Amino acid sequence: MGGPMKIQRSTSTEWTAAACAAASGLLLFAAFPPLEWTWAAWAALVPLLVMARQTPARTALKMGLGAGVLFWLLSLRWLTNVTVLGWLAVSAYCALYVLPAVWAANRWRGGAFGFAAAVAVVWCGSEFLRGWVFGGFPWNPLGVALTPWLPAVQLAEIGGVWLVTGLAAFANALLAWAVAERRGGRALAAGALLVAAALGWGAWRVASLPVPERAIRVALVQPAIPQDEKWVPAKILGIYERLAELTRQAQADPATELVIWPETALPDDVRNSENSYALVWSLCTNGTPILTGSLDTAVLDSGEPQYFNSAFLFDVEGRIAGEYDKRHLVIGGEFIPLAGLVPAAWQVAWGWPASITAGKEGAVFRVGEAGVPLAPLVCFEDILPDLARADVRAGARMLVNVTNDAWFDALVQPRQHMRNAILRAVENRVPLVRACNTGVTCAIAPSGRIAAFLSDGAGRTDGSGVLWADVPVPADAASLTFYARYGDIYGIACAAATVSWLATAAWKRRKRAKEF
Repeated sequence: MGGPMKIQRSTSTEWTAAACAAASGLLLFAAFPPLEWTWAAWAALVPLLVMARQTPARTALKMGLGAGVLFWLLSLRWLTNVTVLGWLAVSAYCALYVLPAVWAANRWRGGAFGFAAAVAVVWCGSEFLRGWVFGGFPWNPLGVALTPWLPAVQLAEIGGVWLVTGLAAFANALLAWAVAERRGGRALAAGALLVAAALGWGAWRVASLPVPERAIRVALVQPAIPQDEKWVPAKILGIYERLAELTRQAQADPATELVIWPETALPDDVRNSENSYALVWSLCTNGTPILTGSLDTAVLDSGEPQYFNSAFLFDVEGRIAGEYDKRHLVIGGEFIPLAGLVPAAWQVAWGWPASITAGKEGAVFRVGEAGVPLAPLVCFEDILPDLARADVRAGARMLVNVTNDAWFDALVQPRQHMRNAILRAVENRVPLVRACNTGVTCAIAPSGRIAAFLSDGAGRTDGSGVLWADVPVPADAASLTFYARYGDIYGIACAAATVSWLATAAWKRRKRAKEF
């Protein structure tokens, strides 16, 4: 029989490593809403990278995972309003993408400039993969934390949000090298000049963006219907009355050219609901088209219904002038993976909701006196760079996000959502307007500046109301940005380099183990 188990005391080195990991996790959290300490984005990775340089690889990876878990648990705590298990699972999953950069920092044997470049590539590549693997979760990449400071995000028109992330990671790595190594002064100076040049160009770009000649006046309606009331039959009349009241308020301004309602603003399927269609018809025939989110239903030849999360444009005669079905669905919220393998009777018995069917392509609607071409994005689609880019390449010169953030909290998630959306405007140099059930209803200029937002005057953005915005829109013939033309070539290159390096490093370790 063995003796009593001995508990090993942590060394001072391990305590220091843990403190560095915790500092990075907290700084990353502070860089995003609700705190939005923009400066933290330039230093959040420094403690983590310094720790990685000064501890064994196994310790560095464990602490890197801890830093990632801490950041994501704090950053995504709004998920607990929907699912605690999902919050834990998503946080743990996203934390894995911190590890490649920590390992790269630990293994690097070159100089300062190469170290900063390598960390930037691997961090960016990891974030790109997080936004792509298993359908992608591109929420809160490091570059999004810089959106309050416009000069820092203008590189998005070249390489998307991934290049902005690369700039921030590069600056973090330079600082970490200076702290950890205290050598390579010339390389550090060269790197600092490169960062300064990028920021200087960004400042010039913000000041030099042309103001389009045409504009459209939109009225963004935020009904603020509580999520637990949206599908309650007894509340339907109240929802209709709220939408009617706010829409008439919006139409009181004769200059209004388009009224926009949020995602699933109507409590049922407007195409097949007499009451919902009657409401829309009574309002848009007052002389103002309405763009609204709504569920939609199609019946297959087999008699089986298909459901869609859609956006409809109703013209001033009450006809459907355009329709769009959401392309990128939320796992667990709009569809359950592999649900087709489970018998329908079991799904009913278990209380599974009917899955939404994904749309296959984007849509471009022409609205207003100038025939402005706009593309709708539903819910979280405004955080997906490839969808917005595809719509702009198809001719859209304005993006419209209809969303409903009432599922979550009133402060943190809506602001994070809005911050992520800002990069779509900068990447494509088109305006983006957002109509939320609750959230941040706003108009975003092509520079990334928030031109207008709905607020109660005390800073809260979750109440009901109408936001009017005069939105300058580029001409149909306006040239596309480098990003709109060539897409995520920077992010893809970083991801390919990251995967290649990880595979090569793993193969070499396995080969050495066999030889030993």
